Amino acid sequence: MHQYKQDCGTQTHLRFNPDAPAFLQHENVPGAGVDKFTPFKTVLKDGFLEVDCVKDYMYYRGDKFGDNKHDYKLGPVSDVSIVHYAAHVKKEDQVEMTQKVCFEFCRTVPNMGFFGIVNGRGCYCTPYFTSMESDSSQCDAVCEGENTLMCGGKSKSSIFAMHMCDSTGDDVSTRSGTAGSLEASMNAKVITANGLSSNMQNRGASLQKVFGAVGDSGAAGLCQNAKVSAGTLKHKSEDADAVAKKLSALVGDAAGLKDFTNPATVTKAERIMEDIDETVAEGEAVTDELDKLTALASPSPTSAGAAKQYSPVMYFVDKEFDGMPTTCSGDTVAEPIVGESEDGCASACDANIHSCVGFQYFSGKGSDSLCFLFSKFNTGFYYTGCGKTAPFDAKCFAKLSKFEGTSLKPKGNGKCPQCFKELTKADRCFK
Repeated sequence: MHQYKQDCGTQTHLRFNPDAPAFLQHENVPGAGVDKFTPFKTVLKDGFLEVDCVKDYMYYRGDKFGDNKHDYKLGPVSDVSIVHYAAHVKKEDQVEMTQKVCFEFCRTVPNMGFFGIVNGRGCYCTPYFTSMESDSSQCDAVCEGENTLMCGGKSKSSIFAMHMCDSTGDDVSTRSGTAGSLEASMNAKVITANGLSSNMQNRGASLQKVFGAVGDSGAAGLCQNAKVSAGTLKHKSEDADAVAKKLSALVGDAAGLKDFTNPATVTKAERIMEDIDETVAEGEAVTDELDKLTALASPSPTSAGAAKQYSPVMYFVDKEFDGMPTTCSGDTVAEPIVGESEDGCASACDANIHSCVGFQYFSGKGSDSLCFLFSKFNTGFYYTGCGKTAPFDAKCFAKLSKFEGTSLKPKGNGKCPQCFKELTKADRCFK
């Protein structure tokens, strides 16, 4: 199937001989039968499909004006005639024949349902085709303008059916529905992404100030990473929002179309559908990118009790301090996560089963808690000056199954690859 719906209702670019025999028939235009029309101007078909290889009776007996006019037999039958490309297209505009070239010519001729090509170059339009007795030859002549395709044979025609431009209204309605559905989905995802980005940005900025003030550069660096991730998510959300607005505008344009019998309306509809197809493709691509970023910022699902499989890192360093607030930094996995509980962060770490060994958790007001996943710990702080109550939870967790029976205590000899490189006891608290 070859489709060219975007051309329906437009003016053909072909120039024709005004003195061609067909143009002189005021009451009987070949193929039309009875009605007058302005010939060879408006595109009437939107696609074609190869249907047969036959010795076509119409080519040999249905040519009222061409080389076979003396063999014309259809006068008393249907009073129609085939129309030849070579007889009507100006010689300087004629090009090497292909299936598409023949289609572009025949789709401008009213009441022609088919076109045929003989011997690689002989293009003609016909309202119907009829097989007649023939030899065993095949449609094995390559198109002179495209030698990968066949265009009939020495005596046989490759026959192609053309499809009418009669579904533009339904087509544009279908496209508009697709665009509207995608727009609604994108708008919902933009709202979600904006919320996550805002929470991550605000919480990251506030925590960066808190830990910067107490000299905890590792925690402050994590918070800077959160702000960067929030910005990336925000920019992708803005990209998606821009495409959703384009879709909304196109849906509005489609809704304003009236009278699909008017070629100008059909042409406008085709342009709108082209824009919709292009914008839907753009929307699907940006939505896919936004979905991935959103999933990184807020993974799901959460397994209840997942955090029970993790212990505070100080449990593997010095159990005396395993209840103290802690922060850690290291080699990160995935992106910062916002709005999750300890169980949510643990579930995200579990999902990265081959790389994640622990996570840093900063509590918030529910929607703006932050956590960071690690494949390796590098530096950390444990705060002994907070007393029994810290301003908020700051906990660094390590996976029990990875470190049970081992130590994470820093060792200067470099013989403990999983150990902290540096761990600072802070006799103060963060605010």
